[in-house]
Amino acid sequence: MRIALARSVSLLCYLGLIAWVMAWIMFLGEVAREHISLLLLLLVPPLLIPLRGVLHGRGRALIWGTLVSLPYAVHGGMVTWTDPAQRWLGLIEATLSLGYLISASLFIRWRAGQTRPT
Repeated sequence: MRIALARSVSLLCYLGLIAWVMAWIMFLGEVAREHISLLLLLLVPPLLIPLRGVLHGRGRALIWGTLVSLPYAVHGGMVTWTDPAQRWLGLIEATLSLGYLISASLFIRWRAGQTRPT
């Protein structure tokens, strides 16, 4: 039960982070129209690299996904701290990123503990 919950939360947070970054760049943020394509090319593909393994629940991909999501937590925290106009955008980005980090870590730990012989 807790393993399935951790997996569901990790998938929700990871897919939500991808969608949130794209929505922030295209619709919600104060991004100049000329820079939208460049920012999408720089910020979205790193999240897509481990996506297949994350969707399949593979341990290494989940770990890589947590490493990839860390800069987004830092970026969200930085925006939350420095830009009052976009504070809520950064807070959601940091929450999704840290939510994935915690839930994926718990999923990996609990699944490994379940398969360990006693």
